[in-house]
Amino acid sequence: MYFRITIPAFQEEKKDEAISYVKEKVMPEFSGTPGLLSLTAAITGDTSGVNMAAWENKEASEAAAEKIQSALAEAAPLMSAPPVIYEGEAVFGKMYQTIAVGETKPSYMRIVVGVAEDTDAVLNFLKEKVEPIYEESDGLQLTGAIFDGNSAISWNFWDSQEDMDKAVEKLQTALDSESESDLFDGSTIAYMGPVYAFTSSIDFNEGESPN
Repeated sequence: MYFRITIPAFQEEKKDEAISYVKEKVMPEFSGTPGLLSLTAAITGDTSGVNMAAWENKEASEAAAEKIQSALAEAAPLMSAPPVIYEGEAVFGKMYQTIAVGETKPSYMRIVVGVAEDTDAVLNFLKEKVEPIYEESDGLQLTGAIFDGNSAISWNFWDSQEDMDKAVEKLQTALDSESESDLFDGSTIAYMGPVYAFTSSIDFNEGESPN
């Protein structure tokens, strides 16, 4: 799978308008786009959010480039700055719950962004230190990760914030033991918040991997 992650910075007084734009305009207009597997949108702060699109491959994403740019241009008056965009092939991840087409369930997202000193080292850390914590965690829905150049972007979705908080303490301990400075150039940034819109064109089955 190929992922495109957009992190918008919207004007605080236009937060509700931005949410409505995604739910009522973007989601319906992109429904049925060839190669688009899912769209997810979350609020991560008073002026920030995360939008994630999963595509069959890079070619499908590129074929929709004009449509994507049109949607971003229409949203520009709601933003306080241009969005930060990351994209890349999935290198890690797993479905821990089945999510069928048309199904929606409460979900709380955590996405972590950092500049990798060595992408291979970060991927090994995800596989060897992080994945075992995921495997023993309750309420986990799915995980994933991409690299965009040296930027490492990983995510996890949970049934609730409480489930996420329990796991994050263990994840931070693992990161501290590895020494974050050995993995990343500077500190990582975590965006966390509830998912408010989701749509999919396929079933995502427990045990499947996006890579």
